[in-house]
Amino acid sequence: MKPSRRICVLAVLGLLLAGCSEPPTIEIHEPGVYKGKTDPLLSRSGTPELEEQLRERLTQVQTDR
Repeated sequence: MKPSRRICVLAVLGLLLAGCSEPPTIEIHEPGVYKGKTDPLLSRSGTPELEEQLRERLTQVQTDR
């Protein structure tokens, strides 16, 4: 392998490896406090409409058992 080709291959490998690294992130969690994204379905949970949809879905899947 020619020296110039070897240098190019090493340079490309170096760039590929450098692109795969991420700086480490440290998250400190407090017990009992959720700091994640809000769940859009949470406002629907427990509503009669959602309960009916889930009941219908269950009966459609579980009828063969």
